[in-house]
Amino acid sequence: MRALEMINSTWFMELLLLGILIICCYTDLKERKILNTVVLPAMVVALFLQFIQKGGTGILSWALGTLAGIALLFIPFALGGIGAGDVKLLGVIGSFKGAAFAFKVFLIAAIIGGIISFILLLKEKRLRQSLVNIGMALKVFLLSCFRIFNLNKLDQENVVAIPYGIAIALGAIVCLAGGWLC
Repeated sequence: MRALEMINSTWFMELLLLGILIICCYTDLKERKILNTVVLPAMVVALFLQFIQKGGTGILSWALGTLAGIALLFIPFALGGIGAGDVKLLGVIGSFKGAAFAFKVFLIAAIIGGIISFILLLKEKRLRQSLVNIGMALKVFLLSCFRIFNLNKLDQENVVAIPYGIAIALGAIVCLAGGWLC
């Protein structure tokens, strides 16, 4: 009976999600990958827990949260800006906490990712060239009546890539820790 009460609690799901986030941060930093062997079972566990806690409503919450998390990062993934693991990680967050939470994490992760990128570009003395590239991309985008072109002419040597899973995980931790903030 006590085990069922524990599984039925919100803090159990949040603690489990926190553990998954820590594992994904570790693998993203060490291997630059978010492993399917972590995120896919996590989605299944989230489905089970959502069903146990809320029944059919939980399944709907799981589905909407998972789809929202994946949809929010699909375009950046399709454009080559982030990896598939990052997309699945936000899907896992949505599967545990729902679509609205996934959206909040998405926004906070964008801010954290921007800060991390800014610091890395500053550290590697690449901030100026990156700002020039962004300006050129915006100019082409605006002058082409909002069509997306391949911007081959931009200086893309030594691209500074960040493990975006870290930004996503930190965004989720901020939202978990500060329920009043998110």
